[in-house]
Amino acid sequence: MDKTDEANNNGQYLQSRSLDADRGNDIPLAWQGQSRVQLIEKLEKLALEYAELLIKAQQLKALDRPSNRDYRSVLHFMENDGGQLFEKDMEFIYEKEDLVTLRPGREHAWLDGLLERTLKLLRCGLIKFLFCTKETREKTDDDSIHYYDRNRISTCVTMIITTIVLALLVVPIWLLYKFSIEGTIATSPDTIGVVLVFTLVFSAALTGFTKAKRHEIVAASAG
Repeated sequence: MDKTDEANNNGQYLQSRSLDADRGNDIPLAWQGQSRVQLIEKLEKLALEYAELLIKAQQLKALDRPSNRDYRSVLHFMENDGGQLFEKDMEFIYEKEDLVTLRPGREHAWLDGLLERTLKLLRCGLIKFLFCTKETREKTDDDSIHYYDRNRISTCVTMIITTIVLALLVVPIWLLYKFSIEGTIATSPDTIGVVLVFTLVFSAALTGFTKAKRHEIVAASAG
């Protein structure tokens, strides 16, 4: 359209939007009855639709991926118990890289799974008493199936993490205090080894128990 107006010596329409909007019937036939204003409005609508599509795609990309434990649980259910679905209808479950979860992931979900597997191996009356409520016991009459209370497992996981954090704080201080009583200088291999080992353990704990980014882990370890 710009090139057509320039070739027809209609440069005033390129210099003034108001003149271009009020040009009336002075529209070249090659434009197929569409003015520049109409074209800009059409492009604006398409740009907004495309921007909305990008935002939706970004929101979908930001959804959490299912954990391996949750994925295997659903996979085993569909392969063994989900007989209501046809084989072709359940093929999506094998596209693991395309699956997302609507439930927000917890920072230490792997520890929950580890605790549940440990409880399954150590299954006894005491374990059932500590981690099963009356409601969970009434969910099934099968002695081989146990439902554990989620709140009790979360409480136990919190206690484990708290104990680890306290150990990371107290043990190195106690060791360094012991070295100072024995007259070990601060630059000795023993002292440097204690600082190095517990710094590495602290970094590993941050990586395993939190969703801290790499630079945050480095900054916390340096502090």
